[in-house]
Amino acid sequence: MNENRNFNEDFEIEQAGPEDVGCDLFEYELTPEGTYVPKIAYTSDPEEEKLLKKPIRRWGRAWMKWMEAEYPADVDILVCECRWQIIPREIDIEAEERFNELDEIYRKDHPRPTEFNAIRKWEKERLMTLEHQVMEEIVYKRRE
Repeated sequence: MNENRNFNEDFEIEQAGPEDVGCDLFEYELTPEGTYVPKIAYTSDPEEEKLLKKPIRRWGRAWMKWMEAEYPADVDILVCECRWQIIPREIDIEAEERFNELDEIYRKDHPRPTEFNAIRKWEKERLMTLEHQVMEEIVYKRRE
């Protein structure tokens, strides 16, 4: 045996890709672990794809927590229907818009005071009132 031969010349390690297994039904992506997994889209709707790129914020997380506590069987159904990740993002948008509408109305009906302690009290009451109303109108609703 020739001692000067390089080990790597004799044994080339090849990694099997999706084309090697004869499956061309899916697109595949290479994971950090070095394996190929099918790249499956969560949804085919472009609007929902755009939503999925946004994070789930406060109102959506509150809805998810409420659903898990009150309707755990529905959570499983929404996961299977690929709606569990989309609905909270829709709720975030809807709740933020409603919060802004209610804030405008509240500020018209209850003018902001000028004294420091009165402002603190006004701000706290305003936030509690608006948040409660948004939670009741939008967040605490079952969605499908």
